[in-house]
Amino acid sequence: MRLTVVGCAGSTTGPDSACSSYLVEEDGHRLVLDLGAGASGPLQRYADPLDIDTVILSHAHSDHWSDTTQLGYHRARAGKPVTVIGPSDMHEVLTTNPDTFDTTVATAGDRTIGPFAVRLGRVRHGNLECWATRIGDALCYTADTEPCPEVEELAAGCRVLLAEASGLDADGPLRGHLTAGDAARLAARSGARLLILTHLRAWQDPLALLDEAHAIAGCQVVLATPGLRVAL
Repeated sequence: MRLTVVGCAGSTTGPDSACSSYLVEEDGHRLVLDLGAGASGPLQRYADPLDIDTVILSHAHSDHWSDTTQLGYHRARAGKPVTVIGPSDMHEVLTTNPDTFDTTVATAGDRTIGPFAVRLGRVRHGNLECWATRIGDALCYTADTEPCPEVEELAAGCRVLLAEASGLDADGPLRGHLTAGDAARLAARSGARLLILTHLRAWQDPLALLDEAHAIAGCQVVLATPGLRVAL
């Protein structure tokens, strides 16, 4: 199994990255976690749009879903709808165009998607419905969430934690988001071997985020960068 960071910018596109999007591959199956603004172009460096099997969208903020429409355009030309799992409040363009999007509303619990054992858990992102994703024991993607029991349960025992770092502890607590310190404490409690900090905002110092997390996590910590590939 392999993880590729397609985009890792938080809240808005950055000078060097599209917004959140992550490709997970195993046995020829391609699962995309979020497809935020600007991510559909760089995704094509790693996978043909027609070969994407499923897209899981965490929530309805544009930095996590809006380029699903661009993937849909590619697929519609070939008469091959995009399979999408997303929140119940996802944009109507995804739910009212069945020739382009084959959409299912996310629910908590386990499901099998191709070779992947997937578990979704609803986490706390302000008043917006948001879903974190776990894939076997290999990966947990927090999406956007403040510290909460739901993300703790989902992350427990995962080897790689892909967690947002939307600020420093000195800025927090952040409503609906994790600080780098929060992400590190989650990694330490989950027993993760690798913490990947993502949702990196262009106006923040990424090295400060890295330093804060490294001091706490008790495991290897790296910053997400476009094109980063990790064997899971």
